[in-house]
Amino acid sequence: MLRVARLYYIDGVEQNRIAEREGISRPTVSRLLTMARDKGLVSITVNDDLRDAQLLADQLEEQYVGVQFTVVSTAQNRHDEKVAKISTATANYLNQVVKSGDIIGLGWGKELYETAQHLSQKRVRDVEVLSLTGVFTYPKYRTYVAETAGLFADAYQTAPQMLPLPIVFDDVKNKKVVEKEHLLQYLQKLSRVSNVAIFTINTVAESPFLQEMNYFTDAEKKQVTAKAKGDILSHFIDENGDVVDADLDARTVSIPLSNLKFKEHAIAIVDKPEKVSVLAIALKAGYVNEVFIDQQSAQVLLDI
Repeated sequence: MLRVARLYYIDGVEQNRIAEREGISRPTVSRLLTMARDKGLVSITVNDDLRDAQLLADQLEEQYVGVQFTVVSTAQNRHDEKVAKISTATANYLNQVVKSGDIIGLGWGKELYETAQHLSQKRVRDVEVLSLTGVFTYPKYRTYVAETAGLFADAYQTAPQMLPLPIVFDDVKNKKVVEKEHLLQYLQKLSRVSNVAIFTINTVAESPFLQEMNYFTDAEKKQVTAKAKGDILSHFIDENGDVVDADLDARTVSIPLSNLKFKEHAIAIVDKPEKVSVLAIALKAGYVNEVFIDQQSAQVLLDI
């Protein structure tokens, strides 16, 4: 009985094949499977998560008009499994929509790196791939900037373009002087005209950028922590989506937040409920027009 149940439910062998293999009739196979269920050897669960995920996406699109939501079915998954599922869904979408001539701007983070790992090779021409921010390092957090850009570039037959600048300058005057260099002007213009921007969203508490003390004075960190609700592409925003420290923002190397409003695809990846309040701010401010989000976080967003 148990052997028949394993063949049918686990190995996926059809009942006629099981009958031939075991030397019994097809009705006998059916009776053994019924007995296995009745005795509790087999339990059948109907997974309705996919329907619920689509329902959540439909409801969110009604609430946030003009925004496309992809809610990934992630009920009961561990966080690493959620990231893998969301990243796969994002990559599958990009595999469909990326076309010749696109300019793809990238944020940083593990979610983007995993997305890059799931990209398929696509025959396109004249695609540009570049980072939207300067470079920062934090010993406790890998940004995966170079790795992500390399994988995106490989998928779309191009070379990655990196902004060879620190994420924050000590003085805005120094930043302006450096940005006069011809290549840097070109790269920053390219980031502004990119039609695809893909990025993650962070709470203030989880922002690796803020946690790297070398970039901030104690007073700056205190001010940001007190006023900011979250971090988008290294811009710290308040409850209205405005930057909380104009001087700090002027010293930061990143695409202007307002520029995200004009992207064909401004794609945010959200993988946990703690980030939803920041996502809601970004949506209301118009910084995001496409969202890839796990099921639990989508429900939290719908309830805000």
